[in-house]
Amino acid sequence: MEIRQITEDDAAAFLAMQRQLDRETDFMLMAPGERQTTVEQQRDIIHKILSDGRSMIWVVADGERLVGALTLRALAPRKIRHTGHLVVGILAANRGQGVGTELFRHMEAWALAHAFHRLELTVICENRIALNLYLKQGFLVEGLRRDSIRQPDGHWVHEYAMSKLL
Repeated sequence: MEIRQITEDDAAAFLAMQRQLDRETDFMLMAPGERQTTVEQQRDIIHKILSDGRSMIWVVADGERLVGALTLRALAPRKIRHTGHLVVGILAANRGQGVGTELFRHMEAWALAHAFHRLELTVICENRIALNLYLKQGFLVEGLRRDSIRQPDGHWVHEYAMSKLL
């Protein structure tokens, strides 16, 4: 497996991975079938991320197939420009193999080189695998977002707001 920065040519594979994540787990934001993005729209999204110079996506490639990704989106206002918001997704079959740790290693080196000081993310409290990964990477829980997500079956879940200072 290879960890690298995304390219516009990854649009179809990235979208396929996101849709599989939507089906595999309730821990991602989108419900199965909710993601209506086309490959061309995904290509445009990737282009915008790569063009802004302060946001990036790292992907885990297993041949032509993508099995994980970490997105860092820079916040725009000058006063919080040092902050990056993270979203992580790894396919179930590829968890527990050190992929998440390697994604964070690549992202943090890039974030430091691009003058980020603060990284933040949210995680559903029940997602113990992700929570343990984030804690292992040095993230701290800053707060609890009560009933922040309503799952497809109707039950509410809480999220932790987490951050790490670089």
